[in-house]
Amino acid sequence: MIPLHCRCWSGVKTSLATQFPYPYEEFLDHVKAMKTVQEWEHTLRFGHLGKDQTSRANSARVLEYFSDSYIDQKEALHKAELFLSIYDYIGRNAVFFSKKALLEQTGNALFSVEPALLRSVHFAFTAADRQSDINPKLISNLARAFTNLTPS
Repeated sequence: MIPLHCRCWSGVKTSLATQFPYPYEEFLDHVKAMKTVQEWEHTLRFGHLGKDQTSRANSARVLEYFSDSYIDQKEALHKAELFLSIYDYIGRNAVFFSKKALLEQTGNALFSVEPALLRSVHFAFTAADRQSDINPKLISNLARAFTNLTPS
């Protein structure tokens, strides 16, 4: 399982998916970076955040991280929006995914998420015609399929 720090955020839909593809491997690198990013107490764009772990503070950290990671700020914003939307979706459906053994709550709004669930949600959100109301049951089924297809 991969630790996932989730503070819910609802993003804005964009139509930049084809212009700025967001491969799963790139997304996973961003997930791994969040352990450090969530500790940032100061950002250039949003100022001092301290140790605050509110949705607003964490979104500011993520936006700062993505803005620093990409030269093209449209790409940075697009990928930050996708990233935060994926986190938000997992957080909003945590109870369901937990019952399906795809996620464990480790305390203090921290989740340990099965890689197959991350891959499934990423796939759904990066599809060209993604929708904000994706049925969690479909995501769960896709995660199971990814699990069955992945070599042990």
